[in-house]
Amino acid sequence: MRKFVLTLILAAACTGAVAAPERTPFDAQAVISQQQQIRADIEAKRGVYGKLDIATRQEVRERQDNLLKLLDGRSYEQLSAEEQDQARLHMAWIEYAGKQDDDRLVCERLRTTGSNRVERVCKTVAQRRAEKESSKNNADRMLQGRSASPCGPEGCQ
Repeated sequence: MRKFVLTLILAAACTGAVAAPERTPFDAQAVISQQQQIRADIEAKRGVYGKLDIATRQEVRERQDNLLKLLDGRSYEQLSAEEQDQARLHMAWIEYAGKQDDDRLVCERLRTTGSNRVERVCKTVAQRRAEKESSKNNADRMLQGRSASPCGPEGCQ
């Protein structure tokens, strides 16, 4: 099975079936100012980026330095296609590093009752927590409505 999956991935990569990154232009000056704000948050240890562990903070700084070198005095149109891809990769990595745990996507494989079919369900941590709280609240409400008597709500007969 593992060989089959790896073969499919390799075949997709060779045929170009893997989606290329989106090529919409970005404003280099806006990206630079955004990165400066992120750097200020890291240095002041505030916001999401200020809460990162030391290794991740260092990686963000290095990627920011590489990104700023790429964009130094240049606009999007002045970058080669390879440089545009590198810039997008750095921006995406920095953005992902700043995502809080609630934004993280968690996928699980669920089997429907009475079926052998497995379905992949992906939800954010925040969505999963909300569903868990909601189901707990519903169960509590149902338990409160139950009678403590073993005879039922009408009484014993």
